This record gives sequence, structure tokens and C-alpha cells, in this order.
Amino acid sequence: MLNVGTQNNMETSLFNDSFLVSNISHMDNLIDDVDNSSHSGNNEMKEKLQALQSIFFFIQYFILPFFLVTGFFGNMLTIATMASRRFQHLTSRYILIFLAISDTVLLLLQPFNKLWVIKLFGGIDLRALSTSACKVFFVIFRSAKMTSSWLVVMLCFERFVAVVFPLKAKTILRKRFIFPAIAADYIFMFIYNGIWSFSSGIVDGKCKPDLPSTAHSIFVILGCSFYSFIPTCLLLIFTPMIITRLIKQRNIRLQLSRAASGLKKKNPWGALANNHSKNDDEMLRASVMVLGVMIAYIVLIIPITTVHVYSFLIGVSAFDVNSYGFFVYREIAQMLEQINYAVNFFFYILCSRTFRERVKEFFWFDKCTRGSDGVSSSSGSPGTKNTVSNTQST
Repeated sequence: MLNVGTQNNMETSLFNDSFLVSNISHMDNLIDDVDNSSHSGNNEMKEKLQALQSIFFFIQYFILPFFLVTGFFGNMLTIATMASRRFQHLTSRYILIFLAISDTVLLLLQPFNKLWVIKLFGGIDLRALSTSACKVFFVIFRSAKMTSSWLVVMLCFERFVAVVFPLKAKTILRKRFIFPAIAADYIFMFIYNGIWSFSSGIVDGKCKPDLPSTAHSIFVILGCSFYSFIPTCLLLIFTPMIITRLIKQRNIRLQLSRAASGLKKKNPWGALANNHSKNDDEMLRASVMVLGVMIAYIVLIIPITTVHVYSFLIGVSAFDVNSYGFFVYREIAQMLEQINYAVNFFFYILCSRTFRERVKEFFWFDKCTRGSDGVSSSSGSPGTKNTVSNTQST
């Protein structure tokens, strides 16, 4: 027989064990509830992200091909137009030709970075066919980006010299200076990105350009500086000077125009002043065209630069789906970047009459128009020659 104390101790022990088991069971239930809640929250967020992806993928089914086709043919027309004899007097035409080449390369390569394009190929990343292919892809992709940025800077500098120092423009803006500058741009960027290719590789069947390392972090900072920060700072310095000078020239041109209208009937100097005013008009249009290219670059390129900087600072890949807000901002930034590489042709069309005429000739519009007016398409008129000579600044 057990005594009363022993019996009480056993009852207390059994009570404590039962209480402990009950608490453990309750804790397990709580943990299961938290896990289920967390898992449910993750599934809900994942479903929202997938729905958002579907929306952006649907939009890009139309936007990406549209700007790809529009930008490709626009850049091809730009190259063909600027290579024609009508623009052989322009030193800036070489900058515009190589700018169109870099932009075209980017338009052709950019779709391969899209998740929905990879899904179209059954989830196969064509960039990841081999490690060498992955590295070469991003060397060309990054170099095209950076050379495009610095070609815009060269175009800005050319317009800056032409507007602010018109008397020295012929001395400074020569082919022997333009060609080495363009060559240096391409050589430096390809060498830099060739070295940077150490950070590109294949992970889980996907080509990644940002394999983490200390050296990669340094190259990201320098790459963003070469691609956006330094060019944007230079454009922000030159652009206000160009605009200020153009405003002053506009006021002077208005005064000359008023004077020419009064002197035209009295002496031949009025016609000379009127011709000078026409040349100033063409100079203004050419400058407006370049300003449009520069402002478009600043507005459309800054967002994608911030994507790369932000992804670098938080330690995630810029090409992966990391969060809801980041995905939305990145997709919008990439759309704006694509617009930048497709829009320059339209600035040329809007601001240069000579460019429009040359494009019309490619499509036989000009010959058809002159033929319908009873004018032979093979014979040039003095008015046409004067128009060409008066639009040298465009």
C-alpha cells in the first residue's frame, strides 16, 4: 500500500505531466497555425505577383514588338539617309549613324531578357546555351548601352559648339576628330565590358549577368556611371547653355526679320538678311532635334539606372522577380528604355526638312508627287538645290 504522501506526489506528477503535454500540444497547434498562416500569405502574394506578371506580359506582347519593328526600321532609314550624299557635308552624321547602330543592337537583344520571351521558348533561356554565349551576350548588350549614351553626349557637344561657338565650329568639328572619338567610345566600352564578363554565368539554366562578388560590386558602380550618371551630368551642363544661346539667337533673328522686311524693297541687303534668317531657322531646327534626343535620353534612361542601383544596394538580381513593387517599377523602366532606343527617328522627321525629303525619296513619294505635278523626276530644280544648301545645319 502506498502512503498518502506518495499518492499525492504521484497525482501531482501526473497532473504536471498532463499539463505539460497539453501545453506542448497547444504550442504545436499554434506553430501549425502560424506556419499555415505564413504559407497562406506567401501563396496569396505569389498569386498576386503571377497575376501582375500576366498583365505586364500581355501588355508587352504588343508594346515590345511594336517598338522593336518601329525602332528597327526607323534606325535603318536613319542610317540610309545619313549615308546619302545629301548629308555628306555634316560631320554629325557619323555620330547619328553609329547611334542608330547601337540602338538597333539593343532593340534586337533586349527581348531575350524578358521572362515572357523565355516562356515562349518553353522556358529555355537562349542566352544560356553555353557559358561563353552568356558572357558574349552581356558584353555586347552592355557595350551597346554605354556606347549609345556617349554618342548622345558627342551629339550634344557637337550642337554646343555649333550654337555657342559658331565661328570655331568648322575648326573643332572635323572628321579627323569625330572618327577617333567614336572609335575610342567603342573600344573602351568593349574592353571594359569584356573584363566585366567574369560576373556573367549560368545558374539553374538561366544566364545571370550579376553573379555576386566584391569585384562585381565595383564594376556595377562604374558601369552605372559610364552608362548614365556621367553622361546625364554632362547633358545637364551643356543643355541649358544651348537653350540659353538659342533664346538669344531667336531674339536677334526676330530683329533681323523685322529689319529685313523693311529693307527688302529698298536695297539688296534685305534679301541677304532674309537668307541669313532662313539659315538661322535651320540651325534652330537642328538644335531642337538634338535637344529632343538629349531630353528623351535623360527622361527615359534614368529609371532603368535606378533599377540597377537599387537591386545592387539590396543585394538582389535586377532580372529576377523579387517583390511586387520592384517588378512593376522594373517593367515600366524597361519599357521606357526601349522607347528611348526607338524614338530618335521621329525627332529627325519632325525637325529636319531635308531628312523628311530624303525619306520620301526612299519610298518614291517625292517622285510620285513631282510626276503628278508634271515635273520630271530626273531633273532637279534650282529651288531644290537652294533648299539643300540652306539646310546644311540639319
